[in-house]
Amino acid sequence: MGNFARLPMASISSRPAVRVCLIAVFTAISLGTNFVMIDIPNVKLMDAFIFIAAFLIGLEVGLGSAVSVWAIYGFTSPYGVDDFATLSFLMTGECLYAFSGWALSRATVGKDLFTSGSHQLGRISIVFGLVGLQATFAYDVLTNFGSYFLRTSSAYQALLVGMITGAPFAILHEGSNLVFFAMVVPFAIASFRRSGLIIENQLN
Repeated sequence: MGNFARLPMASISSRPAVRVCLIAVFTAISLGTNFVMIDIPNVKLMDAFIFIAAFLIGLEVGLGSAVSVWAIYGFTSPYGVDDFATLSFLMTGECLYAFSGWALSRATVGKDLFTSGSHQLGRISIVFGLVGLQATFAYDVLTNFGSYFLRTSSAYQALLVGMITGAPFAILHEGSNLVFFAMVVPFAIASFRRSGLIIENQLN
C-alpha cells in the first residue's frame, strides 16, 4: 500500500483495471454514507464524492461512479425502487456533479488548491460552494421534472408539478450541498495534495 500511495495519480488512473477499482471505491463510499444518513431526507455526501472523484482523478471515474451509485441505490433505497425512466434522470443528474468537478479542476480557482503557499481558501470555498449549489439546483430541476415526466400530460406540467412538490426537499438538498461543497470538498482535495499524491488533473 505504501508504494501504491506514492505512485503518481496520473499513472494510476491511466490503467483501466485501476480506474474500475477507483469507481468501485467511490461508489462504495457514496452508498455507505447514503445509508448512514438515510434518516436525513435529501442530505447526502454522495454528490460531493462524485465531484471529488472527477476533480481529482478524471471525468471517466466521476461519471462511472455517478452511474454506478444510482444503478445500485435506485434498487436498494429504503424509500422505494425507482422505475427505469426516473432512474435515467437520476443518473443523468448525478453526472452533472462529475462534469462540474472535472470542469472546475481545469479552472484557475481549482488549480489554486495545488499552488504552494496559496492563501485564497476563502475565495476557493465560495467558488466551490456556488458551483455545488448550481449543480444541485440543476439536478433538482432535472430529477423533479423526471419524476412526473410520464405521469402528466405535458412537459410543462411535469416541470411545474415537480418543482412545487419537490421544493421542500430541494431546499434541504441545495442548502446542505452548499455547506458540503464550500467546506468539505476543498478540504478533502487539499488533503490529497498534502498527502503527496500527484493529481491527474494537475498535470493536464
